[in-house]
Amino acid sequence: MEPEPDSIELVEESLEITSSALSERAQAFLADGRSRIPQVNCFDFVPSKYEHAWNVLSTLPRGALCEWGSGLGILVGLAEILGYEASGIELDAELAETSRELLKAHGLKAPIHTGSYFEIHIPADYYYVYSWPSQFEQVQKQFYMSAAASSKLLICYGHDDIRVRVKPSESRS
Repeated sequence: MEPEPDSIELVEESLEITSSALSERAQAFLADGRSRIPQVNCFDFVPSKYEHAWNVLSTLPRGALCEWGSGLGILVGLAEILGYEASGIELDAELAETSRELLKAHGLKAPIHTGSYFEIHIPADYYYVYSWPSQFEQVQKQFYMSAAASSKLLICYGHDDIRVRVKPSESRS
């Protein structure tokens, strides 16, 4: 096992986002998910701008996607609807259970694992995370240490700012 680097320098890949209308199934799922947001009792829950995330995911080749801090599972569900092999990891047990109920209510099969994405590793082509700015470095370090060389980190710097980060080319295969 390689020693942990002191600082992580991931490379940002350009991303051309095109607007893609949500399918009827995605609209119904999103409406149901949003209706559950007021019930969330988790102090650090911040929902993504799901239409923007849909547009980003629509532009990428399909593969396995794991959302770190999956909240209500809305993004995980939208990814599954788009054809990704989606999963999520959520620290808050109540929120994880609520997300499982939402996904099941819409016939979606994506698993939601309860725990910390700093401790649970799920191999994926894409990792999506909407983290607090103070955690950006720790999240990138986790990605660097745990993800395959070909994986991509979709990291939110705000509702309308999703960036794609990858490992430097010398570590990519």
